[in-house]
Amino acid sequence: MARSTTRFWLWTAPVTIGVAAALVLGVGFVLALRGAAGDPIGEPAPPVRAVEPTPAPGAARRIVVIGDSLARGTGDESGRGFAGVVLEGMRKRGRAELVNLGVNGMESPEIRAIAESANVRGLAANASLILVSAGANDLSHAAARPGAAPGAVADAISGSRRTYVENLRAILTALRTANPAAPIGVIGLYDPFGERIGAGRLGAEVIVQWNALAAETALSFPRVFVIPTFDLFQGREDRLSADKYHPNKEGYELIGARILQVVR
Repeated sequence: MARSTTRFWLWTAPVTIGVAAALVLGVGFVLALRGAAGDPIGEPAPPVRAVEPTPAPGAARRIVVIGDSLARGTGDESGRGFAGVVLEGMRKRGRAELVNLGVNGMESPEIRAIAESANVRGLAANASLILVSAGANDLSHAAARPGAAPGAVADAISGSRRTYVENLRAILTALRTANPAAPIGVIGLYDPFGERIGAGRLGAEVIVQWNALAAETALSFPRVFVIPTFDLFQGREDRLSADKYHPNKEGYELIGARILQVVR
């Protein structure tokens, strides 16, 4: 069910990782990937082990994408989004096809319902790679309460966080049950507003906390990894689309490149 987007100091729309160190270490979650893609934050994390989709001989690799507007590629003037970038990259290695089930405005309960449906479980069962973008709308919708007292907003975010973690675990359970072998990538959240808004610093702290929870949840499942995106957009407004919160073509290309670095 689509929802209207509301600008806030966190980020609206979707979507796709300094945080509590105990949750960060060992899963490549420190936002410190160095190079042209973004400025380092904290200490470099150990590299994530690459995983390899293994389709049947002669079959095309199937990429299944579920989630919100980030999964859909909203804001990309080329129309590809990160899913299209991953598809192109995998086609350089052989036959590949894409099933994109991203829907603008989706929160985690709706994405969970999609993941648990018989049709999607059937699609996931034959996938070589599954990508999930969920949680940003849960967070932004909870935070975007005009006139609400800070304590009420904090309570709403706390409740939404519990719901998000429960639903993310259910989403991953449904997908992993349908397909025990294919790698599953969870797209991390980012903060497009940064210091443009006075509360941007607080927003960033909340977002990395949610990313840490996603990483902790992913640790409970085999071959599930989190794609960090926070550092790609921190202080890089030029990587945002005209709406100033979805990625633009360059932003999506960087997210897609990160996914392809892990899935070889």
